[in-house]
Amino acid sequence: MNINKAYAQAIKPKQTEDELEVAKATVEDIEGIIAVAASVGSNNKDHKQGFLMDDYTKNKEKYVEKFKEDIEESKLFYVVRKGKKVVGFLLAYTKDQWINMEPNWIFSTMWKSDFDKKTLNKFVILEKIAVRSNLTGSGIGSRLFKRFREDAKRMGIKDMFSETLISPKPNFASMEFALKQQYHLAGIRYEKFNDKVLTDIVYHRKL
Repeated sequence: MNINKAYAQAIKPKQTEDELEVAKATVEDIEGIIAVAASVGSNNKDHKQGFLMDDYTKNKEKYVEKFKEDIEESKLFYVVRKGKKVVGFLLAYTKDQWINMEPNWIFSTMWKSDFDKKTLNKFVILEKIAVRSNLTGSGIGSRLFKRFREDAKRMGIKDMFSETLISPKPNFASMEFALKQQYHLAGIRYEKFNDKVLTDIVYHRKL
């Protein structure tokens, strides 16, 4: 081992159980990711705390496979670990990945009249960001967002989008996070989910 590298490792402070680490998600994190998702994604949607649309307390095998696929294919999938425990995660997709999953997304969104559609040429979309329900508001989401932005910018991407549910149950916590991160309203989109029609705000911001 290189002497300088060995010295650097020797003097590097060891992570304590209370320290937070932001890292790329691995397959070893899946159980923790599911636990975080289930804490804010169940049949009971708390619009003040924030929530994920899917019910992660059911069909666990389905979500394990989906997250495994995302870990293998997405360059923008992160977790926050407290010690060895996953306490939050963020998943984003490139334009090509997103349009492959949602081919009509651009055309089904009702864009604001003054929205610059040139930003749609190359972008990333923040699909999910979640923090354990007992730790919301503790800055974990902001740390995930910061790392995601840094990496996306290194990929040469300048624009990002995100969606927030406003009907039938508004996700106020997600709206507040969008304002905190200086998003701007770009449009409105309707989508079907479990035989319901949902209304989403589409946000945009520069990276």
